[in-house]
Amino acid sequence: MAKLSTYALAGALAFALAPVAGHAADLPEPPLLEPVAPVEFGSAWYLRGDVGYKIYRNPKVSYGGTGYRHEELDDTGVIGGGVGYKINEWARIDATVDYEFKSDFHGKLICPTTACSTLANPYSSEKAKVSAITPLLNVYADLGTWHGFTPYIGAGAGASYIMIDDYKYANPNGTTGKNRGGNDWSFSWALMAGVGYQVSDNVIIDAGYRYLNLGDGKTKKTNGGFNGSKSIKFDDLQAHEFRVGVRYLID
Repeated sequence: MAKLSTYALAGALAFALAPVAGHAADLPEPPLLEPVAPVEFGSAWYLRGDVGYKIYRNPKVSYGGTGYRHEELDDTGVIGGGVGYKINEWARIDATVDYEFKSDFHGKLICPTTACSTLANPYSSEKAKVSAITPLLNVYADLGTWHGFTPYIGAGAGASYIMIDDYKYANPNGTTGKNRGGNDWSFSWALMAGVGYQVSDNVIIDAGYRYLNLGDGKTKKTNGGFNGSKSIKFDDLQAHEFRVGVRYLID
């Protein structure tokens, strides 16, 4: 009798749970989640290195308000590097630091005293060496790619640390001497244009032109002179640069 009761109870439970099992079979399957793609940190970053040839425009040099004549800065070289980020196929930015090798300055300064007025050449011959370190933040617009070539334009702003040293002069009466150089920061800006050529997945050869306005530099105050103890000022230093470099895409 007990065994019969057990069978009856089991049958009742099976009958009661049958609708629940049917509903469970009708439940939708859990959704399949799409795998999350890994973020590639290096895919948009690049390193760059550049060398170039710098052609100076004639600077404006003065001493105590007296302007120089026949000012010239010789051509020189420049080397630099930086790190950049490609925002999309049309825009990128980079931060660069360039070192400009020493350029020879030549100029003439008139001697305004009466002792010089009778001389056939009343000018002193002035010489110095000018170099600079220039960090810039640059933005570029890439103008499209054809057969691996991507022309671009750009602009940059930053500062130049202008170094003037080895300043020497020779007076019209034959005496010679030296003035103290000087190091100063000055606001600088640049305009660029060029073309990049992708030689591999990670390497782009870059050839371009850059106009650079380095700003102003000056020496320390002189030890006297016809205009007193004042600095020799190099105003509006400008240069044209023709550059070749490599951009390495970090991947």
